[in-house]
Amino acid sequence: MQAFVTVSSLAALLTCAVAVTAAQGPDLLAYELKRLDTVATEDLKQFRGKPVLMMFFEPDCTWCLRQAREIEQVTKRCNGVQSIVVGANGSRTALKMWLRRMAVDAPAYQISKRLSQDIGGVATTPITLVADATGAYQGFLRGYKKIDELVAALPAGSCS
Repeated sequence: MQAFVTVSSLAALLTCAVAVTAAQGPDLLAYELKRLDTVATEDLKQFRGKPVLMMFFEPDCTWCLRQAREIEQVTKRCNGVQSIVVGANGSRTALKMWLRRMAVDAPAYQISKRLSQDIGGVATTPITLVADATGAYQGFLRGYKKIDELVAALPAGSCS
């Protein structure tokens, strides 16, 4: 069972396995990130209107491969949910190679310095952040989670 505590930053959230209230995190869609599959930089605001699962991965993370498959299943099961994968803790080349191994349909980006700073870095992967349809942080899941746990973490009514 997870403990509910108040923390002052999302950094503490990502380094501790605790649950926090939605008001404590950043707007997860308020960032511009570089795509890993093209040279384009995209504004994540384009995903407003749908709940979002934002999974962070890094090279050589076999649990990330498994988590990416589960997240793909959530987007197939829950028609209105958007998944996004974000590479961290590796070179662009290494992240692109790992992305090819993951073989996901979700948009894939490289973490920006600003996003990394706002969430206190990515200490371990996989980490999945959950946002509501406005981009407001709703919670996180640390480590590999099966589809039912991912669906349960979504805002109410996101998956029927």
